[in-house]
Amino acid sequence: MRRLHFVYADDPNTERVDGSVAITKNLYNALIKHYQVIYHRWDACHDIDLQPDDIFLGHPNYPPETVTQRVFAQNKPCRAKCLIHPLHTRRVQDNFPFDGMARAADLIFSICGPYWYDTLPQTPFAHWQPKIIRLDMAVNSDIFPRIKTSFNQKRKLVYIGSATEHKNLEYLAEIMKAMPDVQLSWYGGFLEHPLARLKNVRTVGWQMLVGEAAKEICDNHDIFVNVSVSDANPTTLLEASAWGLIAGCTPQSGYYQDSKFFELKLDDVKFCTNMIRYIMQMSEAELLNWANRNREEVVNKYNWKVFTDKVIEGLKRFD
Repeated sequence: MRRLHFVYADDPNTERVDGSVAITKNLYNALIKHYQVIYHRWDACHDIDLQPDDIFLGHPNYPPETVTQRVFAQNKPCRAKCLIHPLHTRRVQDNFPFDGMARAADLIFSICGPYWYDTLPQTPFAHWQPKIIRLDMAVNSDIFPRIKTSFNQKRKLVYIGSATEHKNLEYLAEIMKAMPDVQLSWYGGFLEHPLARLKNVRTVGWQMLVGEAAKEICDNHDIFVNVSVSDANPTTLLEASAWGLIAGCTPQSGYYQDSKFFELKLDDVKFCTNMIRYIMQMSEAELLNWANRNREEVVNKYNWKVFTDKVIEGLKRFD
């Protein structure tokens, strides 16, 4: 069985199921069926015993002493060197530090929504495209079951996530200021942020999105919003759709021209408020039909088998 060095975040044996850990766990468990996998954390700072017949599949990190950086800097011969990481291009500084590795890589697995792949030719990353296999994010529909089966008479919004710059929450604050009669809950928020200081915004700390916390989100909210300015493809959009919430996002969240999500626009507060109000006034029957279609698509298309099969199929060219 061929050796494969796999570099990603955290520990593939952890009990956690959120964020990047889900990628690590699911991809590791799929790879070990085909390869002798040697796992390395992406923040590890050691040299790899890379042999000529080995395959390398790694998430890059910024410090030059980290393991993926070392592999490309040392340029040891092997069967293939492949990168795997989220990709978004509007914030060029997030991914362009990896350009040298991308140029040297045999293959790049880019975890990103269609928007980023389709617009690559207009970006400084255009030369990456011939090497890219695009990966949609995935969710486990057993961990994120259908919860919402009815919509509240007074519809409420929810955002789940951080306040990092690419999430663009100052813009979400502008949108909420323009709709003082509409309630938003922010899960993962902190009280010092301008969004949290609005009277129509309720701020909740970090939650594990399972069990009673998930039920509370779905029982008390109807519409999930995401206004990212440069975001690969937030898993929360798929998780919300799996639960049965209706979700909307900017194209710069990775998804565009996608019937699952209603579109929000950057730098156009009026468009966003009009769109949100339009969705809020839809009948329960319309929203339930939409939620049913979304749930079916998430279960069938955005699952870990689809994700891992695409990676393994891509790696087969180096067998």
